[in-house]
Amino acid sequence: MTIAYTPKQPRRVLLLDSPRLDALRSLTMPYDAEMLGWDELRSAAVRVYPSAVVMLDPFVGDGPEIDPRALELIADCGAVPVVAMVPFREPYFESVRALLRHGLADIADADLENTPDAIRLRLKAVHAQPLKRRVDGALSRFTSANARTLLAATAEVAADGGSALDLGAAFASSERTVAGWCEREALPTPRRLLAWLRVLLAVLLLEDACRSVPAAAKGAGYASDYTLRRALRDLLGDGAGTRAHSFAQAMDTFNAELRELREAARRRARGSRAA
Repeated sequence: MTIAYTPKQPRRVLLLDSPRLDALRSLTMPYDAEMLGWDELRSAAVRVYPSAVVMLDPFVGDGPEIDPRALELIADCGAVPVVAMVPFREPYFESVRALLRHGLADIADADLENTPDAIRLRLKAVHAQPLKRRVDGALSRFTSANARTLLAATAEVAADGGSALDLGAAFASSERTVAGWCEREALPTPRRLLAWLRVLLAVLLLEDACRSVPAAAKGAGYASDYTLRRALRDLLGDGAGTRAHSFAQAMDTFNAELRELREAARRRARGSRAA
């Protein structure tokens, strides 16, 4: 399965105002680049939709010392991937390891990826990465490789605010074909799968203390916080409040549904062999 999806709306790329990133301001569709100072960048990063990417030069001056504001920004972003433009040479390696330990999504080579054309593959790779990583890391070990690919594509579509039709487009196919793949891999139907990934995205966004409930709802593709609360109730059950559901608890419920689907598939297979 190959994911080949182009969003209808541009994905924002928030660039720190730095000479290392200056050439990237001319990025074109599906990206919309904006260059900001530290204060503006930090303010925008906690409000931007999860389809965005934040890119920064994380160092003080030309040396390998990490700017403390970079670590604060990475911690604040949560559901939005942060990419650092880094020279791939000593003495930067230890600083890169520290940035990755603090939650940096990825690094780009300051010498080879500092042009709009060169950076596109990196931006595509990190799209919706926080959600994809959290989901993949919490899935049951019985989830197949093909199922994980379908889930990753659904996470990308959810981050873009897309539909089940867009999920078909992600594989240059139809919703009906994707529905057949989902059935074969013991996954929910494309529409329910997308509903699940939107809820998981919303729960991830709600982990960001700086992000309001209405902002989290809109970031996950809901018309209002009321529709988000209804979706949470429908898939996760009653809770003490909108922020009462942790990501781990939401994944437990999702994994339970996947387990039921796998068991139902095994029963059908046994019935077919017996017939």
